[in-house]
Amino acid sequence: MSKIYLFLYNALIIFALPLIVILFLFSKKYRKELFYKISERFACYNYSNLDSKKKTVWIHCASLGEVRAVEPILDNLRDDYFIILTTLTKSGREYAVKLQKADFLALLPLDIYPITKRAFDIIKPDLLVLVETELWVSMLYTAAKCNTAIITVNGRISKKSFDSYKRLRFFWKKFVGLINVIIARSEDDADRFKHLAGEKSVVFVSGNIKYDRNFTSGVRRKEFLLKETDFVFTAGSTRGNEETVIADAYIKVGRNFKIFLAPRHLARIPEVTKLLEDKSLKYSLFSENDFTGNFILVDVFGKLQNIYSISDVCYVGGSLVDKGGQNPIEPAAYGKPVLFGEYMDNFKTEAESLVKNNGAFIVKDSDDLASKIKEFMTNSSFLKRTGDNALKTVHDQKGAVSFTLAKLKEILDAK
Repeated sequence: MSKIYLFLYNALIIFALPLIVILFLFSKKYRKELFYKISERFACYNYSNLDSKKKTVWIHCASLGEVRAVEPILDNLRDDYFIILTTLTKSGREYAVKLQKADFLALLPLDIYPITKRAFDIIKPDLLVLVETELWVSMLYTAAKCNTAIITVNGRISKKSFDSYKRLRFFWKKFVGLINVIIARSEDDADRFKHLAGEKSVVFVSGNIKYDRNFTSGVRRKEFLLKETDFVFTAGSTRGNEETVIADAYIKVGRNFKIFLAPRHLARIPEVTKLLEDKSLKYSLFSENDFTGNFILVDVFGKLQNIYSISDVCYVGGSLVDKGGQNPIEPAAYGKPVLFGEYMDNFKTEAESLVKNNGAFIVKDSDDLASKIKEFMTNSSFLKRTGDNALKTVHDQKGAVSFTLAKLKEILDAK
């Protein structure tokens, strides 16, 4: 039955491929992805394992965030194993190149069986490590066929995604069940994986490995022409109509503080600039290196972590609109009070822990957001206490990387 499902899945992808190409060509967001190192999408690698005595570990991440998350794992494996790192996105691969923590880098090949089979024949991995929710049917089938052990680390499935997977459980259990070990972030995620795998996989709960990242930053406020006395608020990874809420809150507070607004997708910058202009808000673009004004619109990629680190309070986007939210650990790990909306399904456990420990607060609209900003601006002890609570929450949750590494090495030792 698995072969029939695999055939149907591959036929669907091949049939849909021309449409996907057309959609990418007309998409500002994905157009640059289409032809970037396209040969790697067909597993045409300039590959050479120069140290064939080492066992080969293939780690696959979706994008930049997942690559960041596995940095501690890469650091701990690279001396003893030959590390292959693939990513789904251009941004993830480019970040991985800068890291220089893998022996070989490539984009994920198209999930069509002859192509994934070619990739496995070239790489010959002993272990395939899938990060978070990377469930690729042909890849899973090929790994199992090639006798490659499969493990999912930091596994997560949001409630919304699970509802979709669940409708086709008869299909997914044939392939999710091929994963030997699943290490989930939370009990909820573990239960969802167990349901999809049909109890065929061994499932553990580790907590979120993103808590274990080193979040130290060498950036100082003076690099952004900021004074130590400036109150700095950052709204990161905003989506949809959130910029309207942020702008309205800024106006209600009195426009008397520094704000960095960083939309999740840079293709939306023209839309956001029009919104700000319609509200008669003066702003400068981060790319112009003009930080003299109070409102800075972040129109460049890869700077949000540095901005979080020099902020007083941070809002995590995708949470006032139903997008599942972004990672609240990132600002919290710098000891910053965190604000977010009610839609934090993608980081439910992390958000609940921060709120429970008074390191974060839920805001519902511009009035709520403005009220919280004013409270932090006028009460320095409240600001420090909340930031300390956020940082303590992160430190108390560390340990997922050690647990994950122990399981990885246990599997590799058995190979």
